[in-house]
Amino acid sequence: MALSNYVFGNGAADPFFTEMDRAVNRMINNALGVAPTSAGKAGHVAHAPMDIIESPTAFELHADAPGMGPEDVKVELQDGVLMVTGERKLSHTTKEAGGKVWRSERTAYAFSRAFSLPENANPDGITAAMDKGVLVVTVPKREPPVKPEPKRIAVTGA
Repeated sequence: MALSNYVFGNGAADPFFTEMDRAVNRMINNALGVAPTSAGKAGHVAHAPMDIIESPTAFELHADAPGMGPEDVKVELQDGVLMVTGERKLSHTTKEAGGKVWRSERTAYAFSRAFSLPENANPDGITAAMDKGVLVVTVPKREPPVKPEPKRIAVTGA
């Protein structure tokens, strides 16, 4: 699918993605599969699927973050780009001294996503909450800034 074909099911263009965002996300997804997490252990680096829902008053980003709590997820805004990252760390401990782990199939993993905010987003009112392993980031809307009318410049002869 060509980058310009990324649209919502209703045919509207996704306001959170510029063409560059799409290209970078696709490049990262193609290049990374298994990489070290910040804990230094091999884990899965995922392109976390996110739902973006628009209402008349806000945008909501929903992401599954199983096994993560609020302390494992970071939401940051810088220069109009909303960055959502998370990391699940695992430690295999036994309840009794001398016990051992016979099988360990769960892995640590991390995810990271970046979204360019549309011009009608209100960056001052962004909130984030976790509930039952689902992260919900709410970006309220505001009236978009008024764009000035084009100014015609007179062309004179020499």
